[in-house]
Amino acid sequence: MVKIHYWILIAAVSGIIGCTTDSDEAVQTEVKPAYTDHQQTSWRERYLALGRETYQAACASCHDQGKDSSPTMGDRESWADRSPLWSAVLIEHAKSGYLGMPSKGGQSGLSDIEVQAAGEYMLSETFPELPRD
Repeated sequence: MVKIHYWILIAAVSGIIGCTTDSDEAVQTEVKPAYTDHQQTSWRERYLALGRETYQAACASCHDQGKDSSPTMGDRESWADRSPLWSAVLIEHAKSGYLGMPSKGGQSGLSDIEVQAAGEYMLSETFPELPRD
């Protein structure tokens, strides 16, 4: 009697593993971020593409028009009174919030990497000649 239960257990586990493997492979082949094409672009281009997507989704509503005195992307003058520490301070303010700016642009679901990429994107568009971290 014990031997029969042992074989039933082995068959059940094998069936579960077989089903799980097929479904995991299907999920892995379907989930791909739109901005990644590793053969065609560098890591920097992919990072800035993520930054552009994040900027458009969370930052543009204020930073395109300079809402509430926010620095406008592409307008060097609006950045003139900002910290000379640039990205370190900018990224920290973007993550934590600063004055009237909510943390993560009011999008609490954003990852720190997405926020960082958006900040780098803003700086690269406003000051393309400056070296980046």
